[in-house]
Amino acid sequence: MMKLSKRQKAFADAYLTNGGNATEAARAAGYSPHNIGANAAKTLKNPKIQAYMKRRLQPIERKADLDVDKAIIHLLDIGMGREITARNSTYDNLQKAMIEDTTMKYSPGPKQQVEALELYLKYKGMLRNSSKELEDQQVAKTKADVRKSKAEADIMEAKASAYRTPEGQNGGLNKLLAAIDESIPKGGDVNDNPD
Repeated sequence: MMKLSKRQKAFADAYLTNGGNATEAARAAGYSPHNIGANAAKTLKNPKIQAYMKRRLQPIERKADLDVDKAIIHLLDIGMGREITARNSTYDNLQKAMIEDTTMKYSPGPKQQVEALELYLKYKGMLRNSSKELEDQQVAKTKADVRKSKAEADIMEAKASAYRTPEGQNGGLNKLLAAIDESIPKGGDVNDNPD
């Protein structure tokens, strides 16, 4: 692979250290201020620069993967209720001496266990109900409830207007009287108790 020029290397190093701002990286590397944004974007797409940055990031990414693995193991320990060892250190920078260094062991409570397991399941993609998704579901349910209530009100309004007409009153009253008649026991008093 071809080597980078000093300016390209300076650009890539500045890009990695400034949080990914290509324009600032180009400025720091000494590129011309004329069309610096376009030149920065073009330089960033250069395959040699991409390969260099990838090589520079590999050790950091490996360390980050190890740190993530440690965090997941710790999370699972909490979720399973295993005893946790925690260390607390207080260091005096002026005297360059350790003031306090304590180690304690504790077992996580049920709330901590549930929270740790929820976090682990979210990390694994098995628990997807984020607060945004829950909010969206609640909004959708509320809208559906409003539509249902409106439909029920429209039906009741239609029934009420049907009873307001002379034909509707007779038909409606006849149905109501028939329903009452059917509910009355035959051959006995309404208040008769079958017991």
